[in-house]
Amino acid sequence: MNILVVFNVVEPAGQQEEEDALLSEEESAVVERDIEAALRQRGYTTAALPIRHDLWEPLRAYNPDEWLIFNLCESIRNKTYLEPYITSVFEYLGFRYTGSDRETLAKCLHKARTKEILQAHGLPTAAFQIFTPWTIRRYLDFPLFVKPVSEDASIGVSLNSVVHDDRSLRRQVRYIWEMYRQPALVEEFLNGREFNVTVLGNDPPRVLPLSEINFRHIANPFARIVSFRAKWVTHSDEYLKTPPACPARVSETLRARIEQSALRAYQVMGLRDYGRVDIRVKDGTPYVLEVNPNADLSADAGIARAARVAGMSYADLADEIVRLAARRYRLKGFGRPRLVNYELKLRHTGHDGIYSIPVRALSPVPPRADKVKRLHPAPTVSIAA
Repeated sequence: MNILVVFNVVEPAGQQEEEDALLSEEESAVVERDIEAALRQRGYTTAALPIRHDLWEPLRAYNPDEWLIFNLCESIRNKTYLEPYITSVFEYLGFRYTGSDRETLAKCLHKARTKEILQAHGLPTAAFQIFTPWTIRRYLDFPLFVKPVSEDASIGVSLNSVVHDDRSLRRQVRYIWEMYRQPALVEEFLNGREFNVTVLGNDPPRVLPLSEINFRHIANPFARIVSFRAKWVTHSDEYLKTPPACPARVSETLRARIEQSALRAYQVMGLRDYGRVDIRVKDGTPYVLEVNPNADLSADAGIARAARVAGMSYADLADEIVRLAARRYRLKGFGRPRLVNYELKLRHTGHDGIYSIPVRALSPVPPRADKVKRLHPAPTVSIAA
């Protein structure tokens, strides 16, 4: 069976900040090229299928009995809320595909629904409300954190997202309503350490080495957030002052708590094959911030970094995701998943704590001049937790 790498092409739109749209467009194309190159390294026959405004007709050119879809689509027609629709079309046409199904994508895309499900299963998450510009009553205590209820990739998150009074709260809620045309998720701000937890697998899933966002260079505790600029704009102070550290330096007790929370969140939300769970620890308790199915597979992003620390190359990671999907569908011609064979290679930290993994170590192919700015390697740093 061959691998069809399906990805969305984002076109700048008036309702989305231009920076968001342009970075998303470039990012989709870069990840597709890297995944396709990685799969070819492992001997797969591949084809790339960009999706713009139509999904049905491009897919009809491929036989679902001959192609497994590697799903990199996060939206269609610039609408992130249509992400579950994409997998519905895959299924209707008879395609098998990597990653989570439409039900899980729909639940996780709506952040408030995610939090309700987590609470129902006893998983700690910050107290929250849904706000529109016409919401009258606030039940939460300041400081509060404000973000779009149905976006990902930190879209709509900035230093203005942390608010301390009603005036600032109303201003930020109105900004989200007007810019992204959706309500705002308003939750209590949790001051604590933040971890990205990569989970791979299905039966059972496995947690890869923890990655921590190191905030020690940010004095103001209310500026210790992963904003859009911190995640994507490499020349910004927010990006430079929030380096990831993997493996994270934590006690075995805390590590076990974080891993257990991430695994439970992954399972109760129904994720498949791979995903990322974002967690903040306050007073020793892990609080689930977000659950991310089909999370970013960029060569310099958290999943690839954690996989590298676990001993997996980028090509290994792409191959493993294919194997996991193929095993779910009981497809012949694919090897068994190899998760049990990988071990944490960087077991020891340096004298100052933690080694950060250089971006260039994660690249599946030599650097290209046409890559967007955010993929230029940032300086490798050694930092303490």
